[in-house]
Amino acid sequence: MSADVQMAPPVLDPVTPAATNSVNPAQQAVQQHLFTFPPFPEPPPGLTIMPFKDFKEHGIAVQPGPGDVEVDALGIPTIPLKVRHATDVCKTNTKRKHQAEQAKARKRGGGAKSVPWYEDWEQSEAARFATGVNPHSPRFERIQAAATDFANGRKWPVHYASETGPKFIFEKFLRYIGIPDGTILREGTKKSKKEEEEEEMSDDDDDDEMDDEEENEEGGAPGVQVDDMTGIIMDKEIPGRMKMTANEEKLLTFFHDPEKSIRIFLSSYARQMGFIWSDPNLDCMARIMEFFVSFLLRSKVLPENERSLRKSLEVINVAKKELPNTSAIAKAFPDVFSRACGACWGWKAEGYQVITLDESTTADAPGSKVEDAVEEQKQPETTSGWGSSSGWGAPAGDSPWNVGVSDGSGWGGWGGSVIPESIPEPSPWDGIKQDSLMSLLGPTVLPLTHTTGIVEKSMRRIKAILPLPTNPPRPPPQPEGFYEPDAAAVESDFDRAFVKVVLEPMPIDWDGGEVLAYSKPEILGTSKAPATAADGATTTAPKPHDPLTDEIQLLIEPKPETIELLSVGMGLGGTWVQIVREGEPAKKKKKGKSKNKTPPSYWYLDTLGVVIPSFWTIKS
Repeated sequence: MSADVQMAPPVLDPVTPAATNSVNPAQQAVQQHLFTFPPFPEPPPGLTIMPFKDFKEHGIAVQPGPGDVEVDALGIPTIPLKVRHATDVCKTNTKRKHQAEQAKARKRGGGAKSVPWYEDWEQSEAARFATGVNPHSPRFERIQAAATDFANGRKWPVHYASETGPKFIFEKFLRYIGIPDGTILREGTKKSKKEEEEEEMSDDDDDDEMDDEEENEEGGAPGVQVDDMTGIIMDKEIPGRMKMTANEEKLLTFFHDPEKSIRIFLSSYARQMGFIWSDPNLDCMARIMEFFVSFLLRSKVLPENERSLRKSLEVINVAKKELPNTSAIAKAFPDVFSRACGACWGWKAEGYQVITLDESTTADAPGSKVEDAVEEQKQPETTSGWGSSSGWGAPAGDSPWNVGVSDGSGWGGWGGSVIPESIPEPSPWDGIKQDSLMSLLGPTVLPLTHTTGIVEKSMRRIKAILPLPTNPPRPPPQPEGFYEPDAAAVESDFDRAFVKVVLEPMPIDWDGGEVLAYSKPEILGTSKAPATAADGATTTAPKPHDPLTDEIQLLIEPKPETIELLSVGMGLGGTWVQIVREGEPAKKKKKGKSKNKTPPSYWYLDTLGVVIPSFWTIKS
């Protein structure tokens, strides 16, 4: 049995006639959407809004923009998405795209050739961001969080030796700017004793450590704030805190000028810490800095320092070439011409020098080792000069060619049938090839027309590299019947055969007192003043040399692989030797004629001790 259920009608609120015919203006404003058009708002002054019918879409350009980045047709860099998709491929012919294509081709072909670590990183670097950075936190925390994100999730190369390689350099850079062991350093917090001891052991600067009593007063104190723009600690409640920790000072130094800080790290600091003595470090230092700086810029970690960070990329790009070249230059110089000049005129650098043992005087000393050796090696008088004590045998007559036993022919027995009993074994030093000027200039009279002048030990900077001239002028012909060696002809051969490197003096205090051997120019005692002509006649010697202001022209062999190592601005520290003409009487001047022209001055490199990059910077 079922029963019908009746539903009661809903009860409606009574509506007054006034409510149905009018709407409250305030209620209508609340119900209206925030962006309701029309009316359309007026555009700001100076801004023109393009109608949609006039909009033209611009795709991605085929050719990359500055820095080998992907750009659109207007030259605006593209922005990679944080979440990677299958269609997120590089559409511009960048270096990264070519490397990715080559890697796929090697994988398809089964190639086992290993890819350098930086090429492997470049394939996925554009999609990496600092995800753990809070944009509203102080700079101290932002950069340390970014350093942690940068290091995590990467395939660091492991085939490098101890204290070399990208990971070693990156860890040293973090300590250099004040990030110990990649941990987050919070301002106003107390550090443990273990952390302080590790920081003191690894700290490269001579910073003063705070007392335990000061740490107890400052550490964990409430109200400590750091100005996000200046990094200065603002604390009115604790006026006793007058200095910061060492890491905070380092970070403030980096925030003040990141570009200069990176310059110092890649130049003077790397030399001071010994990073430059390893070729793998020289190859990876600038590359790891480029990855880290690009990571900071891409993630907007330090927007207040973006301009300086972008400027540092220019320095890093130069460092990628010049840092490896510093080692190559040290191995390639002195070049063949400089070594040949040293063999001709002797080495001029003070210090270790090659000496020749005078056996004629040493053997006379009683009980000397040379005399004993001579007695042991004495041969019968019937033998030839091969076994004698001197290099060419004991002379049997007045002629220097008359050696050994004379057979009456005047050639020391070479015309007879005397055969040496034994031939000495060749010495390992006999195979050393000694460079000579003949191999570069051919039959030259350079040793007769020129000699050495000033010997300067200094640090100089490359000002210009002058290539070989296309049509060098020839020297004036000598008078008929005059066959004396011509100095002008030799200098003309210099212009045709050698590249000139113009070197200018390095600024005073360029090293801050770190490289004492080359801190200031020095004229060595091996310098030789140009010889004067007989009878008091004047010579055409060059003007006095001032190492603080004068430039010099270094002659080097025109090898492309050697010249490419040099860059304008790089510094070379060594011993420079001047090549000057031998003293000769000055020609009489005719009336109305100008004075004799000063002959050019050329230099060669005796020894090379220091090579620095063009961006060399010291800590002020």
